[in-house]
Amino acid sequence: MSVIDIVLLVLLVLSAVFGFVKGFGKSSLKFFRFLLAVVASYFIGVPIARGLMQTALGGEWLVGLYENAIPQTGIFIETIGDASSSMQQAMLSQGLGELGFPSFFRGFFLSGCCLMDGTVSRALASSFSYYTLILVFFVLFLVLFSLVLHFLFKLLAEPILGENGKGIIGRILGMVKKVVQTSLSLLVVMAIVVFIDELLLNADITGMHDWLFTDLGLGNGGFSLARMFYDTAHALLGWISQ
Repeated sequence: MSVIDIVLLVLLVLSAVFGFVKGFGKSSLKFFRFLLAVVASYFIGVPIARGLMQTALGGEWLVGLYENAIPQTGIFIETIGDASSSMQQAMLSQGLGELGFPSFFRGFFLSGCCLMDGTVSRALASSFSYYTLILVFFVLFLVLFSLVLHFLFKLLAEPILGENGKGIIGRILGMVKKVVQTSLSLLVVMAIVVFIDELLLNADITGMHDWLFTDLGLGNGGFSLARMFYDTAHALLGWISQ
């Protein structure tokens, strides 16, 4: 077991114990209610937005509004329908760059391009339309689910979770919540480590990478808690920086 494995495991165990002792109080209940509302809003809002992109409202009217706001010169009037996938990505990325989008966010908008049978401007307009619809329906459902869950939790919370969230179910939920929060924090820290490691490698400074490679056993198979965090952080940064 590597040094990073041990550190991660100790932090997760301590967070689990702390969460079990603290239980699932009112502040945790508010957080959980908000999290449920966010998840439900996302998984309902996204399919609706995707469906509307196939209608006149999303696929024509909204796309047309964005397309009219995009310059109709240079790369934006180039046709991408017959281009290869890599060429399409390059052309769209160039278009986003000319619109002032930093490279850090381009991968996000590239993944939202729905209409790839026309010009660069139309493809980008479809991405902007798609995420606009997601945002609109996400906010609408977030408000709706927040209100419904507020009244539902008010009626059922204490009988299920126990007084002050310290029944057995409340303590288990408190433990799960704390472990999830700690895991997300550790993932952010690992992403920062990966980012710094990439910067050092670009500067031909390999000391940190060599230590990570050895400690995490990056060249070996098998499961490792630290390597799971490392791989997840690496994949996340790779997706963001596309």
